[in-house]
Amino acid sequence: MPSGGMSVRGVLSVAGARVRGVSDYYDLFLAVDLPPDLPEPTLQELRWLLGQAEAPPTLESADWDSWGYPWQVFAGGFASHSFDGVDTSLLLRAVDRPNLDGSVPWALTVRTCVHEDEFGVVMEVVEWILRQSTAQGWVGFLRYSGSDEVQHVVRHQDGFDVVDVRMTRKQISRSWS
Repeated sequence: MPSGGMSVRGVLSVAGARVRGVSDYYDLFLAVDLPPDLPEPTLQELRWLLGQAEAPPTLESADWDSWGYPWQVFAGGFASHSFDGVDTSLLLRAVDRPNLDGSVPWALTVRTCVHEDEFGVVMEVVEWILRQSTAQGWVGFLRYSGSDEVQHVVRHQDGFDVVDVRMTRKQISRSWS
């Protein structure tokens, strides 16, 4: 199990159960706050993962050797390969939402398309980010290209879970026109 008490084992088994003969993709959305005093090496690595900085001397976010080489998993700015919209990432100070002590947290939002072969390392990076995060509860979702399934990413005291969302027969909808 990775340090910090979080495990992506359940997430990986979910992904492994869905692998089909054709390449499939995951649409990953993540929105979290990070502490205002994030250590500089962590901040530098995070910025590199987002495509906003040069690579730091050491990378702690994943077991990159087992994946062959590190890459900027959340560098965005282009149309998503398999989903409508744009792959994007943004890290900035949440100046309009200061903490009770007056400090200003970092706000991170990521939306990216993940190839099934890269899913494991991307989820290691997500775990690394969530270990830094101050967010609790819902922090994002995963959508799979091979179906209409959506899963919520939920952070809690002991780690995080990927929770299936099931459609119900009775749907409540509201028209916004």
